[in-house]
Amino acid sequence: MSSALEHRSFGRTGEKVSVIGLGGAALYKHSYDRGVATVKHALDLGVTYFDTSPAYGKAGADGRWVERGKSQLIMGEGLDGTTKPHLLATKLVSYTTLGGANPMGYRTLDDCRLQLRHSLNALRRDKVDVLQGHDMEKAKAWGPNALNDDELLDIDREHDYENSAIIQALRESKKQGLCSYIGLSFNQSVALAHVFRQVKLDMCLSASQYSLLDRRSPRTVQPLVDEQGIAYVVGGIFRGLVASYEASPFRLSLQGPLAQTGGIFSDERLIKLAKTSGISIAALTVRFLIANPKLSTILVGASRPEEIEESVLAAQAGPLPPDIHQTLENLYVVDG
Repeated sequence: MSSALEHRSFGRTGEKVSVIGLGGAALYKHSYDRGVATVKHALDLGVTYFDTSPAYGKAGADGRWVERGKSQLIMGEGLDGTTKPHLLATKLVSYTTLGGANPMGYRTLDDCRLQLRHSLNALRRDKVDVLQGHDMEKAKAWGPNALNDDELLDIDREHDYENSAIIQALRESKKQGLCSYIGLSFNQSVALAHVFRQVKLDMCLSASQYSLLDRRSPRTVQPLVDEQGIAYVVGGIFRGLVASYEASPFRLSLQGPLAQTGGIFSDERLIKLAKTSGISIAALTVRFLIANPKLSTILVGASRPEEIEESVLAAQAGPLPPDIHQTLENLYVVDG
């Protein structure tokens, strides 16, 4: 490899993390063993940030998660026994109407405590480095009266964020040494910025709104990061703006909310740029994003060792040439 993988500050924590992190959403896409191999290969490549969730498993026929929890089992086995320095992040999740026979939730503090115990067992450790609330743009995250899993938080209404079960659980877990740092993950940047101005935490995960076609996250979240000095993690970097049914190595589903994962791979403008530049769309994405020094780490939802290696090699190649970067700057569709 041409150079060591860049490491950046993880906010004001004093930690350093690799600019490429392994996101665990796709680890069970092909098989359990392939997922474990991907985690181990990421370690060998110098990746030091690993993110998972008890929500992640496989994409079902309707494009929603099934076999939830397998990602944590894979991540736990892949990292088990390693002496290589790394940070491991997981999440507290809530499913209500889609919970089926085994719902998970953070409606109460006890819900959160129980779920964290189960997660630590799956991850084969006594603590995690980073603990987050998951999908915090959802109304169910903040109150007991949400109608279903898809109801969104109304940021125009007053909420007692600080005394919610999820925030209490995060602060208690940190105080008890079950995690070192706490944060929240959002798929909507406006909601993220709003909530983080009510509660002060260590890091944020902004998913799905920073890609070659979307700039909502940096335009909305970056000012908050500058104000508070928190770590800025992004994920869902290969998502498109509409569901696409073209073949993509990063897509988890052909329908439903997970179908957008990998959506940029079917954008005709990006396909043309990849052909003319000789740089794959995945590599264009990574090299475009690493030019933003405000990002602590960029999560790549790899499901095979080859996928995480492609992203690491792209990061090692450095930012894009200025002309290609500017072409991509001019290409975005959504800027919030």
